[in-house]
Amino acid sequence: MAFGTRPEIIKLGPVCSALQRDGAEVDVFWSGQHIELAEGLIDFFGINVTHEGGQIVDETGLAGKFGTMCKQIEHLLRAKHYDWIVVQGDTATAAAAATAAFLNRVPIAHVEAGLRTGDLQSPWPEEFYRRLISQAATLHFPPTRLSRDNLLREGISASNMLMVGNTVIDALIYARAQMSAGYVPIDPEIAALPADKKIVLATLHRRENIGKPLRDILKALRTLSKDGDKVIVLPMHLNPEVRGEVQRYLEDAPNVRLLDHLQYADFIYLLGKAWTVVTDSGGVQEEAPTFGLQLLIARKSTERPEVIDSGFGTLVGSDYRAIVDGVRRLTAGDRPQLLTTPNPFGAGDAAERIAARLTRESATARPILAA
Repeated sequence: MAFGTRPEIIKLGPVCSALQRDGAEVDVFWSGQHIELAEGLIDFFGINVTHEGGQIVDETGLAGKFGTMCKQIEHLLRAKHYDWIVVQGDTATAAAAATAAFLNRVPIAHVEAGLRTGDLQSPWPEEFYRRLISQAATLHFPPTRLSRDNLLREGISASNMLMVGNTVIDALIYARAQMSAGYVPIDPEIAALPADKKIVLATLHRRENIGKPLRDILKALRTLSKDGDKVIVLPMHLNPEVRGEVQRYLEDAPNVRLLDHLQYADFIYLLGKAWTVVTDSGGVQEEAPTFGLQLLIARKSTERPEVIDSGFGTLVGSDYRAIVDGVRRLTAGDRPQLLTTPNPFGAGDAAERIAARLTRESATARPILAA
């Protein structure tokens, strides 16, 4: 199993545990693509990292990072025989691991397969990475019917895929079970949020939003902060361009809490307290419906149309007026406007189903590399 970012840890943590419960030998490669953002997560999910990458953060360009990871993963694949290499989603680590595995004839299992926007530029470069992985993978685990249908349209055989739901729901359920009823947030600023304010959670980090789109989103949040009945809570991404713009527009705004990156449990706590979410994150689109939250998606398109079809999400892009009006609509009244519709991304049994299929498909007792 190979991973290198915060979302990959969250979504592969349950798969790693399920494989081990099924008796599989699992090796884990950690590329270190997100170092600070992943703080505490590996321990939280009880993952034993057996191999660590290096020099990833020293590479300034995406192509350089990609090449370095390919070399490091190829070294592991040549040193030991594996039945499977497991990758998740659409990160540079996942795409590099799939490329190295394909070129070394190691079967690839792709968790969260089949997501598509149809536009290689949005999200960039993730749409390219996920298509690349689909071409190389042997076994595909689409989370929903729509993602399964995307793969079928691309000529991938139904016998090589299993629709399982999204493992982020497994992770969320696990996290909530670890948090006691009287959970006290790790970040004191979260614990000190005013009880008489409606929490609007915002997460922003997409490359394609950097520039005017991000500034327009932040202007909308600044306007909303002046309403008086809300508090805007925004965990700041480590990307210096994003962070600098967020601080420039919101640091002196009233009723705004700018936080450093959060521990996973604290983020789940915030989702449970929020009235709505403004986000350009893919993972948050999957997590929020478990809490009944309606969210505004600050992107032009989404590879998760299920969140819109089920009524949980609305695409607003960087439209100032759509964001302001949308948040005000969802924070009107005396209580959050929560939906009782089931989360379209699954019920929390995806990891067990993935592990069962992988162990059944394994031709030998050779280990699985989680990458």
